Amino acid sequence: MIRLRVLTASTGACTHISLHPNELTYSTIRSRLAAVLPVNDQIILLGPPYKVPKDSMLRNNETISALRLGDEEDELIQSGQCSLEPAERTGSKRLFLFSKRALANNAPEPPNCILDPAPGPLPMPTQSDIPPPPPSPSDVVETPLRNALELYVRQLMLDVAKGRVYADGADLRLAACRKCLSEMVAIAHALRAAVSNLSDHRAGAVRQRTQFSSDFLDAASLYMDLLHKFELRAGEGYVDDTNAFCGENESLGSMPLHPSLVAAARSSGRIMETLLDTVPLDREKAWANKCQIAHERLSASAEDLEAAFGTAVGTSSGWSEEAQEDLAAEDIIKMLVFEVDDVGNRIRSSQSEKNDILASNQSEATRIVSTAVRNESKEGGAESAFSSLEEMAKSSSSILITMESDDNILSQLSQRVADAKSAAMKRMKSRLRHISIAQSEIARVTSSVSVLQHALTQLKTDIGHLEHVVELPSSYQSFLTEIQRRRAYCNAFKSTFDATVERLNLLRADEIKLREEFLRGPGKHLMPAFYEIFVPTLATSPAVFSPQLPDMLEFQTLPNVGYQSSNQYNSSSTESGSTLMTSQVKEMETNVDTKDQSVLVSADENSGYYDVMMQSMSHGDAAPRRKDDKAERTTLRYENAVLRQKLEQAGVKVPPYVDSNTIHPDENDSMDQRYKEQDRKISSLVAELERARKDLEVARVASAQKEDVNIRRKSDQEATQQLSDKISHTSFEVGDIGLFMPTGRGRGGKRIYLAFHSSCPHRYLSPDCIDGSPDFVLGRIVYQEEFVAGALNTTRNPFGLHVGTKFWVLTVEVVKKG
Repeated sequence: MIRLRVLTASTGACTHISLHPNELTYSTIRSRLAAVLPVNDQIILLGPPYKVPKDSMLRNNETISALRLGDEEDELIQSGQCSLEPAERTGSKRLFLFSKRALANNAPEPPNCILDPAPGPLPMPTQSDIPPPPPSPSDVVETPLRNALELYVRQLMLDVAKGRVYADGADLRLAACRKCLSEMVAIAHALRAAVSNLSDHRAGAVRQRTQFSSDFLDAASLYMDLLHKFELRAGEGYVDDTNAFCGENESLGSMPLHPSLVAAARSSGRIMETLLDTVPLDREKAWANKCQIAHERLSASAEDLEAAFGTAVGTSSGWSEEAQEDLAAEDIIKMLVFEVDDVGNRIRSSQSEKNDILASNQSEATRIVSTAVRNESKEGGAESAFSSLEEMAKSSSSILITMESDDNILSQLSQRVADAKSAAMKRMKSRLRHISIAQSEIARVTSSVSVLQHALTQLKTDIGHLEHVVELPSSYQSFLTEIQRRRAYCNAFKSTFDATVERLNLLRADEIKLREEFLRGPGKHLMPAFYEIFVPTLATSPAVFSPQLPDMLEFQTLPNVGYQSSNQYNSSSTESGSTLMTSQVKEMETNVDTKDQSVLVSADENSGYYDVMMQSMSHGDAAPRRKDDKAERTTLRYENAVLRQKLEQAGVKVPPYVDSNTIHPDENDSMDQRYKEQDRKISSLVAELERARKDLEVARVASAQKEDVNIRRKSDQEATQQLSDKISHTSFEVGDIGLFMPTGRGRGGKRIYLAFHSSCPHRYLSPDCIDGSPDFVLGRIVYQEEFVAGALNTTRNPFGLHVGTKFWVLTVEVVKKG
């Protein structure tokens, strides 16, 4: 059984309950305390930290140990020691029971504390309370002397009875004082628990208010900026046909649409000449006005929240005053504990010693009387007995006077303790009422903050719609680039298809000629078995391949927006374009220095083989060659459009097309004047590209020569490392090159990369080697570590392998990723 001690906050009374470990739940504790307070009237706090206990916390062994430590600290009061040290410092915990009814405004005042025995004179025995002496034997004759001596004995017996009352009263008064002080300590701890719980509520409200204030200021700044830009964008402006680019604060009315878009709008019965014409202006302005009203209301609510928050939370000076008052009340308890321990113990010991003296006097008096009665006939014996008994009676009387004085001191001390507890209970009621009001106000303010947070979230969403108008110019430029890229794709696709079909037709015509030469030459001497049995298709013509290009309806719907003219760029943009080209060439040269020579040779061989194929296919026929040229040109345009779009998305100003003042023809295949002009421009670009290729080749040769010199100077180990640049897949050692591919998601949502291998599994890439989620990683192994998979869903098995499986984590130097 587990014995729990629950302290009543308002009175400090202690209630003990015993529970089986299986019954140690919050609901069971509440039902057991129903005799003290109704269940619906109970508030139970466990701490520190002081919160409503959960079943899991109650069943925790550490919590049970901390509760026992709290019990031991409170028991120190009985030995005269005060246990008002902070529980956070000692590690102890306590269970407190608060009453909801006591927190109400109309709660009755707590009754005054009355100790038992009550302060004041103790009830004293009288002669009638003294038992009569036992009857005398029949042979004993009662005499006047004997009766006089018996009177002294009865008086001393009365004094002993009074002394016993004073001694027992001291014990009872001291025990009552200590119990009362123990309850006062419990009240002090309960007040700490309530204040700590209020501090937690106050801190939570401060954090929530601070977060809301920060979010509100950010949203207000964003809104004011967006509203200012929206007003500039939505304003009327002049149309400048000479400059299609705009500044950040330029009106949409001054940004003309492309002529093809204007024509498309007119064909649909609408007039749109600028970007402003594409915006539902009235609706957007109404939306902006709605956002303005919502922002003003939210601002007013935020100001009201600040005022309410200041009232609910209070100021640090108020908290400090309350804390000082609580400390002063605890100091009174400590002082009373010390005084009770000092004065109470001293008086109790004194009363006990004096009571022993009285009992000794009474025993001595009985002996004297017995002796005097036996020696009654002797002369002088009676006088001696009377004098001795008189001295004892006077001594007992003086002792009783001092005992009464000490009892009065102890009575006054107990009265001060009782008054202190009465004051503590009244102060506790007042403080708990104030704490309850503060918590209610904090809860009300916190609820208001939650409502305002939802309103702020909705306002952010509403304000975000205005961004569509603000960002329309940049989106329009991206739209034009996208249309150009799609048209370039359609042209490249059709031209490549036509060139491919033409190559296949030419290849078939050459095959027909070669077959005819064979059949008219050596084939005419073959026997019929060669045609009928061995190769039945020997005399047939090659198969006819006649694919049909599907109708590209998308191309017909794309407006011909052409390309941006060169006058849209100033000298700085041209310089940036040339700088970009120079940086790209340098980057290519750097890549040449670092790439494997075998890759370059293989690329050269492939390109040469392709040229030979093209020459053999176009031999003696100029029309197919023209279609190949057109396919190559359109493919280059498409690739150029893709590159330009990527650069624009990256925020880089791209260089203009060379003297592209005319719109590129898309459907005209004849070699008219415009086609020749475009062919000349493309030839100029090809020539420039060829010069760049030659420069690149010169750089590659120089790099190769430099690499050869470096290889001769390097050690055998470095030479071996250079030879290990091939991708390893059958074994993995330090210095090898590995190709790692994604296989899924691991712990934390990051991709898992597994090495490409042949019968060499479970080589994983260390997550510290990469950032982001590339599609592959090519890297040189610099370190590898072997592990054994532990239990699933643990850090010892991050890749979800079977328990006991060996795996390796490879740390690499990334060579390439994509």
